Amino acid sequence: MATTVQYTASLCTRKTNYASNAKSGAACQEYYDSSYNYVGIFCFPGMNLAGKVITDIWLSVTSAKAGYGASHTKTVYLRKALYQNSIASGVTGYGYVGDALGTFSGSFWGNSGSYAMSGSLFAAMASYIAQGNNAFTIYNPSPVQSSYGYSTNYLQWTSVVLTVTYEESVSNPTFSNSQVDLGQPVTIYTNRQSSAATHTLSYSFGETGGTIAANVGDSAVWTPPLSLAEQIPNATSGTCAVICTTYYGGTAVGSRVNYLTLSVPTSVVPVISGVTLTETTPNITAQFGGFVRAKSRLAVSISASGAQGSTISGYRSVLEGTAYTQASFTSNTLNTAGDQDISVTVTDSRGRTATASRTISVLDWRPPALTRFTAERCNADGSAPQTDGDRVRITAAASVSPVGNKNTMSGKVYYKLSAYTAWTQAAALTPVDYAVNVVNLLLPPTINALNSYDLKIEVSDFFGTISQQVSIGTKKVMMDFYRDGTGVAFGKVAETSGRVEFAWPVKLSSPLPLADGGTGANSGALACYNLGAVRKSGDTMTGNLNIQGSLYPSLKLLPTYNGTTNNTVFEGSYIGASSFSSWEDFSGNNRRMLEVRTKKYASALDNAVLLRTCDNGQWAQHRVFHAGMETPVPVMNGGTGANNASSARAALGVNNAGNLNVGTLPVERLPFKYAYGTATINGVSSVYVSYSNAGFTQIPVVIAAYSTTGANWSGDNGAIKVHDKTIYGCGMIVGGAFNTNRTVDWFAFGV
Repeated sequence: MATTVQYTASLCTRKTNYASNAKSGAACQEYYDSSYNYVGIFCFPGMNLAGKVITDIWLSVTSAKAGYGASHTKTVYLRKALYQNSIASGVTGYGYVGDALGTFSGSFWGNSGSYAMSGSLFAAMASYIAQGNNAFTIYNPSPVQSSYGYSTNYLQWTSVVLTVTYEESVSNPTFSNSQVDLGQPVTIYTNRQSSAATHTLSYSFGETGGTIAANVGDSAVWTPPLSLAEQIPNATSGTCAVICTTYYGGTAVGSRVNYLTLSVPTSVVPVISGVTLTETTPNITAQFGGFVRAKSRLAVSISASGAQGSTISGYRSVLEGTAYTQASFTSNTLNTAGDQDISVTVTDSRGRTATASRTISVLDWRPPALTRFTAERCNADGSAPQTDGDRVRITAAASVSPVGNKNTMSGKVYYKLSAYTAWTQAAALTPVDYAVNVVNLLLPPTINALNSYDLKIEVSDFFGTISQQVSIGTKKVMMDFYRDGTGVAFGKVAETSGRVEFAWPVKLSSPLPLADGGTGANSGALACYNLGAVRKSGDTMTGNLNIQGSLYPSLKLLPTYNGTTNNTVFEGSYIGASSFSSWEDFSGNNRRMLEVRTKKYASALDNAVLLRTCDNGQWAQHRVFHAGMETPVPVMNGGTGANNASSARAALGVNNAGNLNVGTLPVERLPFKYAYGTATINGVSSVYVSYSNAGFTQIPVVIAAYSTTGANWSGDNGAIKVHDKTIYGCGMIVGGAFNTNRTVDWFAFGV
C-alpha cells in the first residue's frame, strides 16, 4: 500500500569557508559575487523514512529573483548533507557538503514550481532517504561566471517542500543454514527493516506446503517434518521455497521468497521385512529337515519397502558367489556343504540401500559309491569256488552318504540268462551304517552250469540308484558242440548256433591280417598305424585332418561337465570364412559364432571379424570389426559413432586438442561457477547482494572493492565487510558508522 507524505524544509546558506549563516531562511547555490561561493542547506525535521521503499519524489520550490532572469534555465547541484535532523551550527558550508546525488534543471527566478525526481537522481535520493537521512545541500564547487558577474546557475530558494510516496519495506528471509536435514531445526531470519513489521512464514515443497509460523518478529525456528521426504521419492534432497509475508499494522505489504535445501537424513533407508527361503526339490525338506548339497535349490522371496515415499528400484542377492537381481528367484543347485550365507541388498529410488543376511545349513551328499562287485560259480554251500558248480557267490562293497543320518539305502542283486532281457531278484542286501560289505555271499538261486548268466547289483539311496553288471559263464569244458551241430565252444559249453565261442583268451601264432578282418598287428600302436588311425589320447597327427560336409562341415569338441555334454564347434562355412562357435544345443539352431573373413569371401570385409548370433534358426549380424568397417561402432557400444576424427569428436562431445589454446572457454567448461556485480553500500545499513543465478551448491568466496577511490576519502570510508554468506547471496556494509553511500564492485566464485 502506497503512502504519500509532505515535509517543509528549514533553510539557510553558508559560504564554503564560514560557519555563520550568510542567509537565513533561504538556500543559495553558487555566487552572486565571485569572491565567495554559497552552500545551500535545507533540512526536513521529523522526516524518518528509514527502511521504506521510496516510489516517488517531488520537490516544490519557491525562488527569489536571483540571477539571469525568469526565462533562464538553471542547473541544481543536489548533494547529501553530512549533518541530519536539524541545521547544525558551527559547521562551514563546505563541511556540510556530502556526496553528489545528481542534478536537475528548472527556472528559478521569482517563481514557484514542482519538479519530479527521475532517473539516477531519483534512485540516489530514494536510497539516501530510505537510509533515514533528511538533510540536503545544493552546491557546485566549479561554477561558471556569467557576463553579468554572477555565476550562471546562481539561485536562491526561499521555500522547499518535499513530497515522498513510499511503501513499507518487505523483509527478505535468510537461514542459519542453507541446508538442513528433515527432522532437524533451522532458524529463519526475517531481516526486517522496522520493528513495526511482523511476518507470516510459510513454505512450499514439492506438491505440499503450509504455514511455519505467524506473527514472527526477527526470527523463528522451524523443524521440517520427516514426512516431507515423501515429496522427493527419487532424490536425497530438494529445494524448499520459504515465503516471508510482511505485515504493518495487520496489513500485508508484500512477500519475499528464499530457498532452503531440505535433505533426507542418511538414516532413512529402505526396509527389508522378510527373506523367505524354501526348498524347491520335492520331499527333500520332509525327509532331511534341511537343504542338501547337489540336490537342493532355493526358492527365495524378498519382501522390502521404501522409506518416506521411496520405492524399491533394485534387488541383489548373492549365494555361493552367484548374484541374483530379482525379488523372487530360484537359485542354482547348492554346491557347498555346511553353513552358507545369503546376502540380500535392496536399493530404493533415492539410491539408498539396506542389507540383510540369512544363514542356511546345507547337509553333505555324494552320489552312491559301488566300489566292488564280483561273482563266481561255487559249490553248494558257497564255501569254495567250483567252475562247474550250479550255485553263485558274490562279493560287493557299496556306500551312500548319511545326509544327517536321514538318508535311505538299499541293495539288491538280480540275475538272468545272458540271452534274456528280464531280470529276477536273487537277494536283498542289508546295509549297516549306510554301507554294504559282503564277501562270498551265497545266492539262493540254482544257476545251470550249461548256461551263461548275467548278474546285476543295484544300490539305492533317497535320490537314486546306481548299478553294475557281471557275467557268469558256463561250466569249464575243453570243447563242446552245440546241439544242432553248427556251433562249437572252447573252454565252455556251446550256447549259440552258427558261432565259435571262446571262454579262454585267444592267442594267434601271428596277427590276423587286415584282409581277414584283423589289424595285422600285435600292439595297439602298430594296429592304429596299420589302420591309419590315431588313439583317443596321446597320439599326434602329422598330416592334415580333412573334415568334409555339405554346407557347414564342422569339428566338434564335446567336453562333459556335471553330466552335461557341451558343444564347442569349429566350422567352415564358405570360402574365405572360418568360424568358431559355441552351440547351446545339438541342433545348432541356437549358437554364437565368431567368424574371420578374407577378401576371397568379400573384398570389403577383408581382415574382418564378425560376431554373429543364431536364435531359433534365425541369423542376425551383430557387429563387424575391421579396418574398413562399413558402419562405425556406436558410442553406446564403446565406439566413436564416426569414421573420421572430426565426426568422432562431435559424437563424443570433446574438443580438438589443437584448439584448446584458441578462442574463449565456455562458462560451462570452467571448473568453477561465478557471479559479479555492483552495489551501493555505507556504514549505516547492510545491503543484500544476490548471486542465486550462479547456481552455487556450496557457499562461495566473495570479494568486494570500491569501484572508485578519491583523495578526499580517508581510507576510502572504511573496510568493506561481507557477512551472512549463503549459496544464494550475502550482506555487505562499510566498517564504522560512515553514512555516505559508496559504490563497490563484487565478485563471487565457487562450486
